[in-house]
Amino acid sequence: MFKLMKTFLLLLVGFLATGQRVVKDKPLSVGEELQFKISYGWFTIGRGTFRVEDEFVNDKGRSCLKVSASGGTAGFAGVFSKVDDHFGATLEKETLLPYYSLRDLSEGNWDLEEHSYFDYDSMQIVVKSSSKKDKEERPDKIFELESDNVFDLMGGVMLARSLDYKAMQPGEEISLNAFFEDKFYDFNMIFSGREMISTKVGDIYCFKVQPVLPDNSIFKGEDAISFWVSADANRLPLKIEADMNFGKAFVELTAYKNVKSGIDFQ
Repeated sequence: MFKLMKTFLLLLVGFLATGQRVVKDKPLSVGEELQFKISYGWFTIGRGTFRVEDEFVNDKGRSCLKVSASGGTAGFAGVFSKVDDHFGATLEKETLLPYYSLRDLSEGNWDLEEHSYFDYDSMQIVVKSSSKKDKEERPDKIFELESDNVFDLMGGVMLARSLDYKAMQPGEEISLNAFFEDKFYDFNMIFSGREMISTKVGDIYCFKVQPVLPDNSIFKGEDAISFWVSADANRLPLKIEADMNFGKAFVELTAYKNVKSGIDFQ
């Protein structure tokens, strides 16, 4: 149950994409708040929230967006292992490149507070971490950036929502990369097309993408995960569905407010 919960918290935060075509009018809306439910079968095992701060902030003369996400166990799942994770980032307004990102995690008996600083002058990422339970001082970690087009998880949320899916053809491949947990990742997604789906916030026309998964012990096959984003100005992450070796699990958008277009759905 703990591994499933952690997997879906990461999926909720988003898929990262670089070097792709993006829409000219990005779905940026200050004050936006999205609520999600994480379920396994008929059971709700967690809930999550994604937020954009109410106004742009100035970071060393740069106009930046501040975003955050949180997720944790809910209902019966909390009996087995309590998860309370928080993520945050400061992103350049136009490029969505990260200047700072945060992971503040509490998972069962383990915790971590991690601050990552992206320096594009020195082309390095400096990671500072600590633990409330482990009192030992941890040395900073430094990672070399091979390009200035690397996104953290939070920047990836906004970038993945900004991809120009209308210009893509079904079967087209999207290249993905990420910096997460002290590692750089490269993988791919397939654009599967456009379709109408029923969601907690209504019947919505959307774009469907499927990450290509490596062999693993959790998911069934390389196309086991499907991800839907609304085909409107808001580009809302509507739903993630995963076919797992021990059942089917979902992440679903349940409420939103202060989005770019339309009225709030509570």
